[in-house]
Amino acid sequence: MKRFVKYIAVILAVFCADFFSKAWLLSLLATKYGDMVYDANKVCAKCHVEGIFVSWKYIFGGDYGLSNLFNIMFVWNRGISFSAFNSTMPVLICCATAIIIAYLLYYLFKRSYTYERLSIAMIVGGALGNLVDRIRFGAVADFIQWHIGGIWRFPAIFNIGDIFITFGVLLYLINLFVHRRRCLRNTKSIKEK
Repeated sequence: MKRFVKYIAVILAVFCADFFSKAWLLSLLATKYGDMVYDANKVCAKCHVEGIFVSWKYIFGGDYGLSNLFNIMFVWNRGISFSAFNSTMPVLICCATAIIIAYLLYYLFKRSYTYERLSIAMIVGGALGNLVDRIRFGAVADFIQWHIGGIWRFPAIFNIGDIFITFGVLLYLINLFVHRRRCLRNTKSIKEK
């Protein structure tokens, strides 16, 4: 179990970064808009059409160039990535997410290879943060909108947990590709001997 302590720490760090960033933003918005921000039915994020724009000046007293890359656009996402399955019952999405997290934890502790563990821990930490939102609010709090100036906008609004899920999946795929190439190279060299 000692070899997994660092991966448990990654899961907790990702979860805490996601949870506290959302809690901080919600409390900031509650001072301006009241408790309605905690109700996903009142501030609905259907296909990310509606939302609350928060200026960098309101948060930090200036934008420091951040507004050229990111906006803070708070929305409640009832669905999954890119608001897919927005009309699906939240209970169904919660159950599916919990099952996936449980499987990933089982895989992490019982079957994973060393090269897979960090990426799985990142995915689990991000997914746990989003699951807690679904249980508490019936939707996930998303607030980061990536864009390049006013020219191009990323088609989805996301949160810290989503960032770690995305990087975890990318890291997993890169490591899988590198590991498989290494295995093929080793197999080829053994056959040549």
